[in-house]
Amino acid sequence: MDAMGPMDAAKREFARRLFEEAISTGTPDPAEWTSTKTDDREVVAEVIRLLERHGSHATHSDAASTPGVTKLADPLLGATLGGFVLVKMVGVGGMGRVYLGTPLADPKGEVALKVLARGLTGSIALQRFEREAEVLGRLKHPGIAAFLGSGVYDDGEGAVPWFAMEFVGNAMPLSQWCDFRNLTLRERVGVVAQVGDAIGYAHRLGIVHRDLKSANILVNPHGETKIIDFGVARCVGSESGLGALQTQTGQLVGTMQYMSPEQFEGDPRKIDQRADVYALGVILYELLSGTYPHDVRTLPVAEAARMVCQENAPDIRTCLPDCDGALATIVAQCLARSRESRYLDAGQVEAALSGWLRGVEPIAIEPSAKERVNRGPGREPRGEPEDVHRGIEVVAIARSGGWLVPILSLLLVAVVVLVATGLVTPQRVVAWWHSAQAQIVADATGSVPGGPTFVEPITVESDPAGATVTLDGKVVGMTPCRSEVAWQEGRASATVVVAKDGFRRETMVIAAAPRGGRTAPLKVAVRLVPALVPTHP
Repeated sequence: MDAMGPMDAAKREFARRLFEEAISTGTPDPAEWTSTKTDDREVVAEVIRLLERHGSHATHSDAASTPGVTKLADPLLGATLGGFVLVKMVGVGGMGRVYLGTPLADPKGEVALKVLARGLTGSIALQRFEREAEVLGRLKHPGIAAFLGSGVYDDGEGAVPWFAMEFVGNAMPLSQWCDFRNLTLRERVGVVAQVGDAIGYAHRLGIVHRDLKSANILVNPHGETKIIDFGVARCVGSESGLGALQTQTGQLVGTMQYMSPEQFEGDPRKIDQRADVYALGVILYELLSGTYPHDVRTLPVAEAARMVCQENAPDIRTCLPDCDGALATIVAQCLARSRESRYLDAGQVEAALSGWLRGVEPIAIEPSAKERVNRGPGREPRGEPEDVHRGIEVVAIARSGGWLVPILSLLLVAVVVLVATGLVTPQRVVAWWHSAQAQIVADATGSVPGGPTFVEPITVESDPAGATVTLDGKVVGMTPCRSEVAWQEGRASATVVVAKDGFRRETMVIAAAPRGGRTAPLKVAVRLVPALVPTHP
């Protein structure tokens, strides 16, 4: 097959489907059977190659009940791996097979078991397989398929690894499910917000999926999304707690249709959470418009890279005129070619989409200098709005209007006059200053000097009320409630989390107050969104 040149994606997908059909239906002669399905020699050869790698062999075990039919037996069917009995194969991927299994302790239960292909146990694929199990073991979120256990089995030629995870029964890939249910635009946005919440959780743990796409997002009949396939996940930052798996410079990782410009560049040092943000933008564009911002499915890698890295994604309103400016802004923010012009992580995407569903006006993230240069004259997206959604409404936040400097100047003049006339000694001024600082610290936290330098009151409200409010990891009350933020030297922000059973958790990062305080009280108002997205019956 190598002499015939590389196989394109369409042929490879066709060969995979024929392979799965051959496994499920059985045939006495796979090569002859495949030849009856297609005249393409490349496809026939690929099917035979997949069958050989799969390790299937002819058996007449079913001859008594079905004369003349030879099944391609899977040696693992019926085997027990770590307390799970393998019932049937449900999928084949580049790294191995996925089986439906049942726990010995619960014969009615269902799990998915992923088994690495025998021919890959000595390669980089083994490291990726083990990494996927390790990553899944860390991720505990209702929107991510749960990890249930792992181990190895001996097939007679050595140890082969496997791991078990939650089986999403009667599920469909995201795009197929949205079309099957004929979801409205708002419902599709809500589903992507679900995905953003789950991926945002992974991002907070320092985990980047790197192959986020509709096919890796399953939706069950209740409209709940489950993200799968963390086989090429990357861990960034020192807090991920996972060992590094080096990706070589120049190596492309991901699916071209959803890859960000930095992924096409092949420099692993540039890959972070914003690569997943770009993929979320492609998914959102796909679900809303029925097409892709850059359709590179049939292009050679070099041409696909040129298009994604050098051409701006078109405004979604060019193919979806009914899309409003605020939603178009969110899509554009995700698909910005420069990482610096995208949302920082998927959590911000979820917040923006949830805000849009509530009717919150967005606030723009200014494009980076590089992005402005790359756009060039006349290349701005049509009618690009100036705003980007925030997940929480922050009401009455304003920077100091410039009154601080005049007041301090008057105070300084008064102190100089008092010292000059002998009414106050310099030593008393210094002592007063230190005492004032200590009192601020004591009032704010009860601690010693060196802590907060400015205390700002904050009011948090929610609709509905009765939500738990957490300020920088500390529960401060139930909405509506009032608390204080103690700004310290060098502290840039504070995090407010509002959570209530049955509703999505909302998170807001508030920038530090200016030294003189804000010109109006700090107030956060949250309109909570139900946890489940409504679906058609």
